[in-house]
Amino acid sequence: MDNWDDLRFLVALARTGTMTAAAKMLGTNTATVSRRIERLSETLGEAAFVKTAHGWQPSSSVEKLIELAQTFDGELQTALNARASAGSDHVVPITIGSPPVITSQVLIPFIQERAADLAGIEITFNDRLIREGLGEHDVVVQFGAPEAGRIITRKAGALNFNLFRTVAGPQEGKGWIGLAEAFDETPVQKMALDAMGCDPVVRTENFGALYGLIKVTGLCGPLPDVMALNDPDLTYADPTLPSYEAEFWVMYHETRRSDPVMRRVVDWIMYCFSQIEGTQRTFRRSA
Repeated sequence: MDNWDDLRFLVALARTGTMTAAAKMLGTNTATVSRRIERLSETLGEAAFVKTAHGWQPSSSVEKLIELAQTFDGELQTALNARASAGSDHVVPITIGSPPVITSQVLIPFIQERAADLAGIEITFNDRLIREGLGEHDVVVQFGAPEAGRIITRKAGALNFNLFRTVAGPQEGKGWIGLAEAFDETPVQKMALDAMGCDPVVRTENFGALYGLIKVTGLCGPLPDVMALNDPDLTYADPTLPSYEAEFWVMYHETRRSDPVMRRVVDWIMYCFSQIEGTQRTFRRSA
């Protein structure tokens, strides 16, 4: 390979699966990504990537190159971050991919409280709704244990979900509010469907919108305990209904195992979950 810079394009497309996402990750455009991948394919004498229903997948001819490039990139980033942690004024960017409810209810509430732990780190939060590997993220928080691979995983903690209504009282016989049909097979939506015994009359894509609809309509719906019980206008729809405990895991690439910045970010995430779990226990005892 004459141009080692092509490896960046190779890794970006392998991590993201789309030309558009790879271009965003690299700070360029899709035409440039396409052109560099085509040039690499010509050098190899065969297609570097194959288009599938799940996006662009690397062919066997580049799998080893990708592995080597990822290892080099991770070790280089670890070395740079070790230098930054040793006293450099360099600010280290870290991208965290997580479900919006985790970002808003678990992570952001403690970002100022632990500001000293994150000094010198510039965090970008990205919404991550489906299980898709690391993608363009440095670290990912996801529901359920990650699949095996070249990643480091840790169980971060759990978030409890239950059915909530306004304190003024449920509007019986008028139905309930749930997530969009795409989420009907998720444990939280199943809990609500089983408890209510019918489909929701109103659906929405996320818990933030669901929270607002419950407040406006007076209908009940599933929410994280910490989101609902921080609001004095909301309470459990049925105090006898056990909360569903959703486990969340942290993952990052194994080449960042010794990265001091990654270690600080992961420790901060673990702290956030530990605080939330304590809050959830208090809520349940006082219900």
